[in-house]
Amino acid sequence: MNRGLFLALLAVLAGLGMSCRRGAEDIVARVGNVTITQVEFREKLAEVSPDYQSYVLTPYGRRQFLQVLIREKLILEAAQAEGVPSLPEFKDRMDRLRKEEEEKLAEARDYLLARLWLDQLRDRGVISVTDEEIKDYHRKHPIELSASHILLATSEDAEEVLGKVRSGGSFAALAKAHSLDADTAHQGGRMRPALYGEVIPELEVLFSMKLGELGGPVKSTFGYHVLWKEKEAPVPFEPVADRLRLVVEKEKLDKHLKSLQASFRVEVLDAQFK
Repeated sequence: MNRGLFLALLAVLAGLGMSCRRGAEDIVARVGNVTITQVEFREKLAEVSPDYQSYVLTPYGRRQFLQVLIREKLILEAAQAEGVPSLPEFKDRMDRLRKEEEEKLAEARDYLLARLWLDQLRDRGVISVTDEEIKDYHRKHPIELSASHILLATSEDAEEVLGKVRSGGSFAALAKAHSLDADTAHQGGRMRPALYGEVIPELEVLFSMKLGELGGPVKSTFGYHVLWKEKEAPVPFEPVADRLRLVVEKEKLDKHLKSLQASFRVEVLDAQFK
């Protein structure tokens, strides 16, 4: 609900005798040991679909909505009284919920930390990008290509699949059957049309391949790729300007991160990732 609609809702409720006052009058209803306050009533009411707002604002609609809240509280009170919180199953599920919430909070913290740091880098001009820079990048790399790939775990697997394609096998069918890239496998290995810099560095070889050419196996940090370059064409600047800005900014960020490795030691300890 937008702020204007919410404020209008509060005004209507106030006019219907739901004004917020201190003390016992803040309480709309009591169920056992718990209460429903006017604040809670309004908050719950604000969550109602806009399609039903006009109905729940009527005297009958408000009373009916309150009965829904009373029913919810009654269920919770009954569950408390019958000892559900002490059940092992309840405790186990609550532990899982807490863990999930902690993980979500940690992810949100990391996202916010990174977002604000990147904003600071832009403000300091470290990764800020000018219009002239992206125009210059477009002059050097005006091509957008369409390609497909099949990602395999080993070079032997990739060689085997590549051999099947060269022998007349369907690239799309082999991608659906064998590719480890779930995002593209169901589309026959087809990747999104890409500008130079939008694919991982190992796959930039696609831009030097001929149309219709098969390539690979190409090793990357993800595995081994069998490649097929389907088409390419020059694209005008304006439609891809925002994409190019991201590409140039990423190049600057990668360069900055590389400079930081002298201060923050990076060491891969697991042999399988070396």
